Amino acid sequence: MPALSVPPARLANSPSSQPVDEAAEAQAKQQWRGDDSAVAQTTETDCGEASLTQLNKAKGAGPASVDQKRDEVRATAASAQRAVQDRFDVNLADGARPEEMGAMLGSMGVAVTKGLTNYDPNAISDALKAGQFGMAMVDSTTLANSALPPEQRKQETGALHWVTIDGYNHGELSHDPMDDKFRVKDPVNGTYWVGAKDLLKAMDVARIQHHNNGGMLLLQNRPDVTTDAQREALSRSNAEQTQSLGKGSGIGSKRLSSSESS
Repeated sequence: MPALSVPPARLANSPSSQPVDEAAEAQAKQQWRGDDSAVAQTTETDCGEASLTQLNKAKGAGPASVDQKRDEVRATAASAQRAVQDRFDVNLADGARPEEMGAMLGSMGVAVTKGLTNYDPNAISDALKAGQFGMAMVDSTTLANSALPPEQRKQETGALHWVTIDGYNHGELSHDPMDDKFRVKDPVNGTYWVGAKDLLKAMDVARIQHHNNGGMLLLQNRPDVTTDAQREALSRSNAEQTQSLGKGSGIGSKRLSSSESS
């Protein structure tokens, strides 16, 4: 199967219109490092691993290649498996279930503070403003369509797909969290900003079209979690937080730009 690479930005957000990430200072206090680049998935099913690599890159202490960060994620799989071996298997090769993502996040020292199946505008905005990241399993077509010009949008339902959310902007109506904007790192379509209503729609379509699977995880960096025992305990706790998101596997889908091919 051919490898995928993130295409040049053809989404509706032009560089001059990019919102400012108002959570950058709070993220830095949580020891997250942000940038505009998105980690691409390498096969048509490993958006989960790519999203975990995105987080590993953001929580890294120094420069390293994406391949090195991906290898570090893969190296933590044994710890994640030990933590949950009496509950389920961790294998991201053919997609990633929410419980697998939770276990892997714990092995990386990232806590799932909340798992959401229904869009909670206050909880999501408050978490991002406080420096947390998000990871969402959404309908891939619906989410990327929100940032594409009309002539490039696709009508058919996409696939369950993992993306990282690492930026926040309060939008024009600061009193209304449904006007907030979020920066998405999409392993297929790159980096783009979406509105809260677009994110809500992508989560809703996932639940409706993909058998009640999908939702969002709110994530806190835990640099204080350093031992194997602590990471395994966090993996077990995380897995419990993901149960409401279902048992479906997030994979990926073909790029949505009509001028790009997968």
